[in-house]
Amino acid sequence: MRVYKLKFFSALHVDSKGSSEPEVADEFIRSDTLSAAMALAWSGLFPEDGDPDFFLEPPFQISSAFPYIGNVLLFPIPVWRVWKQAPIGKRKAIKEIRWISRDLFEKVLAGNELDYNTGMQLPGGVALSEKEMNANPNLKKYQGWAKSERQRVAVDRLGIPNDGAGGLFFFALQFFAPDSGLYLIANMDASKLNRFRASLSFLGDTGIGADRSSGLGHFSIRDESDLQMTLPSKSDGSVTLSLFNPGSDDNLKSLIKSALYGLTTRSGWIVNSTLGRPPIRVFTEGSYFSGKPKGRVVEMLPANIRKKNKLPLDHSAPRDFRTLFFPCIQPPYLEEKLS
Repeated sequence: MRVYKLKFFSALHVDSKGSSEPEVADEFIRSDTLSAAMALAWSGLFPEDGDPDFFLEPPFQISSAFPYIGNVLLFPIPVWRVWKQAPIGKRKAIKEIRWISRDLFEKVLAGNELDYNTGMQLPGGVALSEKEMNANPNLKKYQGWAKSERQRVAVDRLGIPNDGAGGLFFFALQFFAPDSGLYLIANMDASKLNRFRASLSFLGDTGIGADRSSGLGHFSIRDESDLQMTLPSKSDGSVTLSLFNPGSDDNLKSLIKSALYGLTTRSGWIVNSTLGRPPIRVFTEGSYFSGKPKGRVVEMLPANIRKKNKLPLDHSAPRDFRTLFFPCIQPPYLEEKLS
């Protein structure tokens, strides 16, 4: 697996739920959004690969794009209770933690509970281990990103406000500190590595998210390296790093024998059209399954649906819910519940 750290040149606005609320923006980029953007960039650079089958089974698998601060990669906090019993006065602070560092994540994968008193909590819901803080003293009170709202006005093609209030609305923007950004983990055949790298660079030039033509969402590849993780040699299950929707190759009975998971609904708009995608329920990042989940690419608007509804599309709007995962020892919390 390869790690790609992205440096953003401007603000980012990604609302991958398709809420149509401009004041709402995601804190990171979900895997299905990123995979779709990468597939379009790839087919634009290498049109010989851009047949329908390419979009139904892209030659890569990627995680969601998570934040990093300095040299520290952050992972989504798993959906189960990862902290040891904490004093009542600390529990509110623990609930605000959304991201944990690589060192802490490795301990979770090894089946350990975390001690809140031996690490440090940073702004933005980030928790680092004591070891990482000692190695990066400059990160104390470091804020890797911040959200802001910009007031804007909606006008029609003639430049006339679209309502009596003057068409005012607020647009959410995410800004990254100079040493922060998002990173993704990718898995593919070595023969495809150069094309993946070129496509990711091209995506950075064209941008991702909303208002790309206005300069938002543009980035460059800051660093590329092999993934360095200490993973358990023997495991009971897996923790997902991307969104997951089970396919025909997944044995659900085996996967959910011991499971802890989150669910979310994915929807949104189809690129270069005014059509929306049907909503679909998927498992979130940081979910645990007793097995090795695979997932599938879902055709959101297959040919029969497009024909029945006379939709002006020549593709099925596929979304990639194949998942990357790390091996994980069964969480102690799950063992307690089952005993």
